[in-house]
Amino acid sequence: MDNKTAQKKDSILKVLAITGFIGIIVFIAWASIQLVSVVPGAFSSLASLAESVNQQPNTSEAVDDLTVTSNTLLANTGDPVHINWNTARANGSYVFSYNCAEGVAIDLVSDDGLQSIQCDTNYNIGNVDSTTITIDSEKNRYTDITYSVSFLGTNDTRPRATGNASLTVLNSEISTEIVVVDDEQTEEETPAESANEPEVPATEATSSEPVTPTPTTPVTPEIPEYTQEYVYEIPTSQPNGKTNLAARYLFVGAIEQNKFVPGAVAEDEDGAIQFEVKNLGTKTSKDWSFTVHMPGDRTYESPTQSPLKPNERAVLTIGFIGADVNSHTFEVTVDVATDSNPSNNDFSHQVTFFD
Repeated sequence: MDNKTAQKKDSILKVLAITGFIGIIVFIAWASIQLVSVVPGAFSSLASLAESVNQQPNTSEAVDDLTVTSNTLLANTGDPVHINWNTARANGSYVFSYNCAEGVAIDLVSDDGLQSIQCDTNYNIGNVDSTTITIDSEKNRYTDITYSVSFLGTNDTRPRATGNASLTVLNSEISTEIVVVDDEQTEEETPAESANEPEVPATEATSSEPVTPTPTTPVTPEIPEYTQEYVYEIPTSQPNGKTNLAARYLFVGAIEQNKFVPGAVAEDEDGAIQFEVKNLGTKTSKDWSFTVHMPGDRTYESPTQSPLKPNERAVLTIGFIGADVNSHTFEVTVDVATDSNPSNNDFSHQVTFFD
């Protein structure tokens, strides 16, 4: 009896063990199927997370090209030219430069006055969307000027965007007369020996073999690097050079809190005239002085001024008492001992006063 009971218990335990083993196998298979369906999405999510973490803003990505315009395409020498451009949607600043042209000098106009700038040089003008320049042209009556504005992001050394534009500057004081050369004089200056020289026959190619052109390696143009700093340099005086002081009108305005403010002036209002004297030569000038014909038939005579180095300038502001007139012609004359071009030592500029 006891043996039969023990055998029955063993059979039951074996059946339960086999059933449990089969259940475990079924559970493992079901779990594997569920894991296969979940793992790809998890790995995809992890990959997306890693990509989003590793993806940094591309600071070298170029923005749209700058569209540069000016308020005029034909400017008189010395007149202010206002330049505008579309701004980039990024943190940074803008630089201005212009191509070299013979006899041309450009100044940047700001609240602090005029800043002389060199051609083919980049000048940081800050995070702005406009600037004002004045152009001096002393060589030709008409001169084409090409300039550019570039945008640099913070810590950039190469521009992300650049815009170019051009205009023409007119110097009405330079004549357009054409000098005709005498043909007879030209013939007399031709050496007689040249007529007796034997003619050299042209050498003809005798080889019939085809000529194989030499392959050329394309050259990758270098991209100029930009430094975000102001550049200002006064050339040294050349002992054998020449002095050329040039005077030109800048603005008329008022004096407010000991500061000159350009603008229109009323007939009975005190005002001031601002003009510039610049050494366009290559040698430091002698001492100089100037006179200004003021409203009310008055004349201002200056004390002796310090010499000007090459490309150095003096911006002078002279106040005047309001006169009961609707206009006045300011006449400024610079007096210097030696000057290579006395024709630009003076100027006249008519100013209209409003009621």
